Amino acid sequence: MRSVKKLALKIRNSLNSPSRILTYSVLFFVLTLSLNGTPLRLWGLHRDLDRLGQEIIKNQKDIKDLKMKLAQVSQPAYIEREARDRLDLVSENDLLFVFPTQ
Repeated sequence: MRSVKKLALKIRNSLNSPSRILTYSVLFFVLTLSLNGTPLRLWGLHRDLDRLGQEIIKNQKDIKDLKMKLAQVSQPAYIEREARDRLDLVSENDLLFVFPTQ
């Protein structure tokens, strides 16, 4: 019983010092943060922010490339060239050679 009283007196005396109260408060705050996992979640959010920023830049570049391709596709010369390449079509003035398979 005496040891409990001594311990209680030591605690009460230590709580009378403002610098110790500040120290205890800071330690409690750090302990709470570390047990809560907030710093790890905050670090994860910053990592996600960087990743999403890079994805936005990549997507903006892709949109720019697609807009250029769309402008190119609407031109008649491009359509004619694609028809020749993909469908093996020829224009009126082209000379066509047909070789038999052997």
